[in-house]
Amino acid sequence: MVPCQTHVLLKWQEHFNSSWAAEDSVQTARRHGAAVLYNKLLYNKEVVTLAQPVQELASPRLPDFECESNTSAEKEEYLSSLLHSQRWLAHRMLTQTSYTLGLHQRLVVLQRIYYALHSKYHDKFRLQLASQSTDSGAESGPIELASEPRLPGGVSKIKSGTDVLIEMGVRTGLSLLFSLLQQNWRYAASVHPESVLCNDVLATASSVLASLPPLSLANESKIPSVGLDCLGQVADFLKKTSVSSGSSGADPTGRRLALELLLGLAMQRGSLKFLLEWVEVALAASMPSSTAVLSSSSSLSFQQSPGVGFELIQQTLLQMRQYSGFRGDPINTQVLTKDADGLCLLSQAALFLFEESQICNLASNCLCSCSTDTAAPGAESDTVMVYVWGSNSSHQLAEGTLEKILLPKVTQGFSDAQM
Repeated sequence: MVPCQTHVLLKWQEHFNSSWAAEDSVQTARRHGAAVLYNKLLYNKEVVTLAQPVQELASPRLPDFECESNTSAEKEEYLSSLLHSQRWLAHRMLTQTSYTLGLHQRLVVLQRIYYALHSKYHDKFRLQLASQSTDSGAESGPIELASEPRLPGGVSKIKSGTDVLIEMGVRTGLSLLFSLLQQNWRYAASVHPESVLCNDVLATASSVLASLPPLSLANESKIPSVGLDCLGQVADFLKKTSVSSGSSGADPTGRRLALELLLGLAMQRGSLKFLLEWVEVALAASMPSSTAVLSSSSSLSFQQSPGVGFELIQQTLLQMRQYSGFRGDPINTQVLTKDADGLCLLSQAALFLFEESQICNLASNCLCSCSTDTAAPGAESDTVMVYVWGSNSSHQLAEGTLEKILLPKVTQGFSDAQM
């Protein structure tokens, strides 16, 4: 049997949790069973024996009573040091008794078993609480937010007070921003046409979005639920602003900027769904409106269809070809034209993007940064997927956990592998 010392360092290894969770804690009731489990800890180097300190056993310095007389304070200090040394020696001798060693082994083994059980069942316990709260909510009424985050198994995640406050602040802030933009458009159209501050806001947002790396918003699994809600609200506002200026009050420049910002968001989100939504909005905005409005000269004029920047469409088409891996000639048979203001027709831009989307499957190209678990079994794909398994005690598999991976699984740490 390995000699036991009570002066040890505990270093729990996560990949042994499953083994310790299966151990029976009743074995620690007997001295032999506790010793066997404790030797297992020593063998796995989860318990490291430390050297005993020796400075506490050093005898106090004996004063020289023959040469000179000592003061009462020096005598008191000598007696205190002598008593402290005696107490430390008695403590060390008591820790070496069979009862103390057995008690120490039992406590360490029980601590290791309880740690393994806590690591194994803690998350499951939280899921059970969440499911219970969901069931109780279903009895009172089927009220559920569509954008509410969910845990594995379809269980709704319980939001904390901080999350609710952040969501409330973001929602109210966006509502206030949209109201101010619409109010400024109406004020500029009726009172002061030169003070269109909301167009500057949209232009600044477009420039900031253009400065981001490509596909920065493609991986929705890394975007919090509040961020996804914000993207949805902004997209809805831009769609309403782009299609009709009656409800929003936007001028042609504002509608053009809204369309360009919506296209930038669609490209950054990297999904064919959002690109086709922009094509639909552009076609709806390109249709001439039959609603007549009164101009400043008291004459009737129809709402003109806003254009879109020629350079923006060209850069978008180039980016689609570049990130789709297409190396042939452009699929568009027509030539994109622009007017004197550097704008092209919305219908023509929508047609070009729609034709280009046939070779630019952005959803497939985003699989390098998004989850690959949704791929259909047996489907062929050019995406390189890296599988890992084995020990992960030192984070060598880059999976964010120390648990041993028994079966091969698709890793997220090497999502950008090329070959």
